[in-house]
Amino acid sequence: MSEYQHYQFLAVDRPLTDAQVAEVRKLTSRAALTRTTFVNSYQWGDFKGSCDRLMEKFYDAHLYFANWGYRKVILRWPADQLPLHTAARYCTGASADARQHGKHVLITLVSDDENGQFDDFNDLFGLDDHADTDREEQWLPSIAEARLDVAAGDMRLLYLAWLLCLNNNELNDDDVEPPLPAGLAALPDSLTDLAAFLRVDPDLITAASSPLPHAEPEPTRAVYESWISTLPQTDKDATLVRLLHDEDHHAVADLRRRFRLAHPDVPPREPGRTVAQLRAAVPTATAGRLAREAREEAEREEAERQRAHAAQQRRLTAIQDDPEAAWSRITEMIAHQKGRNYPAAVRLLGDLSTLAGRESTSEAFAERYHALRSRHATKKALQRLLDAADLCAPSCACTSRGNTSRS
Repeated sequence: MSEYQHYQFLAVDRPLTDAQVAEVRKLTSRAALTRTTFVNSYQWGDFKGSCDRLMEKFYDAHLYFANWGYRKVILRWPADQLPLHTAARYCTGASADARQHGKHVLITLVSDDENGQFDDFNDLFGLDDHADTDREEQWLPSIAEARLDVAAGDMRLLYLAWLLCLNNNELNDDDVEPPLPAGLAALPDSLTDLAAFLRVDPDLITAASSPLPHAEPEPTRAVYESWISTLPQTDKDATLVRLLHDEDHHAVADLRRRFRLAHPDVPPREPGRTVAQLRAAVPTATAGRLAREAREEAEREEAERQRAHAAQQRRLTAIQDDPEAAWSRITEMIAHQKGRNYPAAVRLLGDLSTLAGRESTSEAFAERYHALRSRHATKKALQRLLDAADLCAPSCACTSRGNTSRS
């Protein structure tokens, strides 16, 4: 299998300048490059630049994928929005690294297939063999949306980073989980994509989220109004200027983070669970998921059965007043329209068989049915479909081509 590597960078907080774009362009002549995006794929060769260096200087989010199983995401925040000591509480294994460079904190998340098997590109990005491969470029914009949630004080992304280390067997059994954020059982699309891209076991996420409600209660409008009324007028003015003039993506996130700090979770969380306790809870989560999927599949099958039954009842109503017209239509489809309409002809025969059973005319149907089969005995495809449909009425001893069929 040939190699495939995909590189992608996003500048979210501010676009690159012309000089910065020119500096990045020196590293590659092949990349699709704008002020906010860098996209390049390789089927031979490699990118000659440093991803870490680009993230330190220019970009806020990076995704890398190689079809031999290696996947990486790097995200960057201003250090005043995500202090390094906060990130370090969650990034405690080789798969999740937190570091500070200048005024920014960067988190690197890695998933490496230990089996060394090649990833299927289409499976990873949800493509079929003829799909538009732009789907690969939708992963990082989705994942990058979670940066603002972290800046607003939502630690679910960081907790997923810790679960990634647990998932990859990098923690000890007696290690204790970091603070558990609310809403882990109801992840937004950005975090669902991140977990899927990094291969975090969904049953592990379910097990970790079990002590919590599915979503953190949203404060009421009155609560927000009461808190905002306590803010100095200069703070309110500065926030509006950031929104309107600076188009600062983090203005609302900063406000939400201040609100969270002023309204900590109550009651306080229970002491953290150990890695061993979380691992022991996964089989229960798996069993619950499998049972739920079985119920959902049974419900889908029942709904499909009911739809099929209703469709047949409509067809029976349409033919019951003039079954001879249906027989004529079957003869026409078989004789003049070749094999492409055999399935429709067999379905119409099935409707006539059901109608015959309802009206106690099964023997008459069987006689005409076998006469039809005899007339078209050389049409092997049709005969196979008829064998599979098994249309003979139960009250008849029907023999066709040496086989006994019963419906």
